Amino acid sequence: MDTAIPTASPRRSIPEDIAAVLREEILDGVQAAGEPLRQGHLAGRFGTSQAPIREALRLLEAQRLVVSAPNRGARVAPLDAAEAAELGELRRSLEPELAARAARNAGAVDAAAARAAVAAMLVARDPAALMMANSRFHDAIYRAAGRPITLELVHGLRARFERHLRLMWRRTGHAALSNDEHAEILRLVLAGADEAVRSTMQLHVERSTAAILSALGASGAS
Repeated sequence: MDTAIPTASPRRSIPEDIAAVLREEILDGVQAAGEPLRQGHLAGRFGTSQAPIREALRLLEAQRLVVSAPNRGARVAPLDAAEAAELGELRRSLEPELAARAARNAGAVDAAAARAAVAAMLVARDPAALMMANSRFHDAIYRAAGRPITLELVHGLRARFERHLRLMWRRTGHAALSNDEHAEILRLVLAGADEAVRSTMQLHVERSTAAILSALGASGAS
């Protein structure tokens, strides 16, 4: 089926528009791990030449969503349990400290944005909306930590584990537990309970990582 792409805006080129469509499909599992991404087929689908398709695939490869090999072409990157476990360990080393520092500076926390994000997570209808609200929640808290370099690292990790999180939310019932944990994290941060929120955030990351690994096992990922 043909997929219409918008005329390139001043902010995005045609390859970037194509990459954005394919990125969402990969993150949502529409394009499955290991599935070939044939340039000719994609060119026909998007109504363009193969040159923008090649550039779009390069952009996705840079995001580690696509892999390519000589004589085999491009494929959707596999979901790797070892990578998910390592990402979980890195999150556990960074995010609890950001939450604890935010609790020590509770007056700078954007409580309204955090509460709105929790409410949005409760009514989210798909993993993309859930991920967006989840990101808004954590950023509303972490910005108060006053650690911009650490926050930048966390944003990079979030981009890497978004695909894992979406898979987990599709395959498990973890979202409800996660929402309860978010409400408790916000309560502790606003109360200035730095050590309590550090422990709670550690548990939050550990549970999320365990649910991701469970979902990866169910999906047959490597």
